[in-house]
Amino acid sequence: MTKQILLLLLIAGFTVDLAAQNVDSLKERQSELRDQIRSLETDLKQTTAKIPPELGWSFSYSGTLGFTFNRLNNWATASNPNSETSAIQVSMLGRANLREENYFWRNTARLNLGWQRQDLKRDDVPDESKYEPTVDVLQINSLYGYKIGPKLSLSAMAEFRTTIIENAFDPAYLDIGTGATWTPNDHWLVVLHPLNYNFIIASDELDFESSLGTKLLVEYSREIIDGFLLSSNFTGFMSYEDADDLSNFTWTTGLNFKAFRGIGVGIEYALRWNKQETRAADLDDDIQSYFLVGLSYTL
Repeated sequence: MTKQILLLLLIAGFTVDLAAQNVDSLKERQSELRDQIRSLETDLKQTTAKIPPELGWSFSYSGTLGFTFNRLNNWATASNPNSETSAIQVSMLGRANLREENYFWRNTARLNLGWQRQDLKRDDVPDESKYEPTVDVLQINSLYGYKIGPKLSLSAMAEFRTTIIENAFDPAYLDIGTGATWTPNDHWLVVLHPLNYNFIIASDELDFESSLGTKLLVEYSREIIDGFLLSSNFTGFMSYEDADDLSNFTWTTGLNFKAFRGIGVGIEYALRWNKQETRAADLDDDIQSYFLVGLSYTL
């Protein structure tokens, strides 16, 4: 009987040891397969990057919608204990690009709009609150380039920017110039036009002045990790007549995370420096900015 028990114990111990060895073997094989998958994914991305882009037209669209709502009811620590505040902000970007062997034509349209409303909920004050515009920018850019090398092109560009909610086209900015464009890869675009005229259309000509100068445009767009798209756009003008008062720049950066079928979360931040605008609006600080977080959609 004792021998039988010992035999059973030996068999059980051998079975447990064999099972453990099988689990360790499976885990080792799992690790090997994961390494192979990572290697194949890296090789796929590198091979895809080497494939030249297709010629012809390509179109893309992305947008971000942000909405906030805040309501206070007898909130004693607030300056307005009974109030409602809401804000809506929309950012849209569309591209239509033509790529051929010897030339390209890139077209971009950006629209940033925002509204804000506040109701103080006071009995002695009638509610006349309504949505007032905040951010209000329409920007259209058209760039044509003729290739003189794999990465360098002679180019001409027109860029138009204005407001559309309030004081539409007053002021409106139109840059027209020529120079060179450098495209080191599909992620970067650098435009330098030393011969550029900045036309400003405004009813008050005392606050705004057109001038000749240099136009600089830098764009960067890349999927930094799976599902996360980073895009940044810098457009600036340096006046030859008065670099301090007549120059301007706008820098917009956005990060979009795709969650489901193009829908995700978008973050956008913009800085602008334009003394002619801030002086006309009687603002003390020359730097303008806006920040947006909301749902995003990419097509």
